[in-house]
Amino acid sequence: MRFVTLFRKNCAVVLAALAAMLLATAPAQAAKWYIDNALGDVKAEEKVTPATPAPVQILYEFQRDGTPHPKATKQTKQWVLDALKATGDFSEIVETPVANGAVLSIKFNNVVKKEDLDQAKKDGFKAGLGFGLFGGVVATDHYFVNFEYLAANGAAPIKTEVHHALHMKFGKKEVEIPGTEVKNVTAAVQGVVNQAIARGTNTIVSDPAFPK
Repeated sequence: MRFVTLFRKNCAVVLAALAAMLLATAPAQAAKWYIDNALGDVKAEEKVTPATPAPVQILYEFQRDGTPHPKATKQTKQWVLDALKATGDFSEIVETPVANGAVLSIKFNNVVKKEDLDQAKKDGFKAGLGFGLFGGVVATDHYFVNFEYLAANGAAPIKTEVHHALHMKFGKKEVEIPGTEVKNVTAAVQGVVNQAIARGTNTIVSDPAFPK
């Protein structure tokens, strides 16, 4: 059950039941993790950095299907803070009010579409019958990350949403995955966080209304 524990602890997905079912029939098989290629890293020519970065207060929450998930918030918060610092978009990133009154709210919503879950369960049953030798399961985790920046000058908030995803493959069958393989679930979720944060904050600071 080690895989199920990691599954729940590191990415807080709702497919743990599927993973448990697969392990019951194919304990020797290992899952492979892929970061979806659609979003990617912010390229050098796309990167926008404020001429004079200012401090910002961060309000962060991880959600599962729109419902706050305190445990996952705690587990992923440091990754989010580190990713924000790596952008260079702000001079200081803290969770308490800052002198200029700026606030950046980030809601990281993990969504599993019902049709994807139903199909994964069906595919998982097929893979289980062959102990993973002939079947292949691909389960996709969707992340919708909402950013809202509030400046102290009373201007309208600047908002953007970033969609990202990670894929889990289980079984021997060759299945085409639209993603880049990483070594484990921790690297997968952290990679999704890093790319989503970089893309979202770049869009925020690129907005003409962002304080220059």
